Amino acid sequence: MLKFIFNKSFLTHVAIAIAVVLLGVWILLKFIDGYTNNGQTITVPSLSGLTPSEIEVVLKDKNLRFEIIDSVYAEKAEKGVVLDQFPAADDMVKENRTIYVTVSKVIPPKIAIPDVVDMSQRLAIAKLQSYGLKIGRLDYTPSECLNCVVKLNIRGKEVRPNDLVSKGSVINLTLGSGTSDEKVLVPYLVNLSKQEAQSKLQESFLNMGAEIYEDCKTTSDSLSAKIYKQSQTANSAINMGYSIDVWFTCDPSKINYNPPADTLNSNP
Repeated sequence: MLKFIFNKSFLTHVAIAIAVVLLGVWILLKFIDGYTNNGQTITVPSLSGLTPSEIEVVLKDKNLRFEIIDSVYAEKAEKGVVLDQFPAADDMVKENRTIYVTVSKVIPPKIAIPDVVDMSQRLAIAKLQSYGLKIGRLDYTPSECLNCVVKLNIRGKEVRPNDLVSKGSVINLTLGSGTSDEKVLVPYLVNLSKQEAQSKLQESFLNMGAEIYEDCKTTSDSLSAKIYKQSQTANSAINMGYSIDVWFTCDPSKINYNPPADTLNSNP
C-alpha cells in the first residue's frame, strides 16, 4: 500500500490535480474580481445645478448612469436643474452605478387663491404669502373699511378667490382708503435690501416704484444690492398708495446710512 502511495506516477498525478485545482480557484477569483470591479471605485461628481443633458455628459466620462426620481418646485432655483442626488457628491461607487436625482420643476404648480377679501391688509398679506404668492402693488380706493382688501389683480386683470394661478405669482391688492385722503409717513429705506424695503413700504401702505441698480455686474450681485437713495425724504407725509423710487448699489462705500433719530430703532 505504501509503495503505491509513494509511487512516482501517483505523486505526479496528485501534484497535477492540486495544481489544476489551484489554477481553477485563481481563475475563479480573477473572474469574480473582474465581474464585480473589486477594488475599482469612482468618485461621484456633484450634479447640483446641472440640467439632465449636462448630467449625461458628466456621468458618461465616469461610466455612471442617472435616473430622475422626483421633481419639486423651488422658487429661487433655476428650472429643470438638479436639487439633490443620491449617492451624494464625493461618495465612492462602483462603475455603472445609477445616480438618483431630484430636479426643480420647469412649470410652477397651480394653486387656488385664498379668500382674503374684507381681510385687513396685514392678515391678507400673511395668508397670501403662506400660499406661496408674492405681494405686488398696494392701491387704494374709497371704502368704509379702512385698509381692508377690496379686490385683487394680477398684471391688471382682476382675480377672485379660488381662481387657479401659478405658485409665486405677484398679487396686487386694492385696499380701502376710508372716507378721507389719509396721509402716511415715508419710511427710511437706505441700507435695506429689496425684500426688506418692500416689507417696510407695505407696513406704511406705500409701494415701491422704479428700481435703479448701479455698480452691479451680475444678477447675483443685484440680489445682494442695498438701497442708497430714495425719491421721497424719510418722515415726509404723502398719500397712502404712493410709489417711492429707489436706487440700489453693490458698492457699500456709496451707502450713507444716516436715518432720522426716530427711525433708529426700526432700521438695521
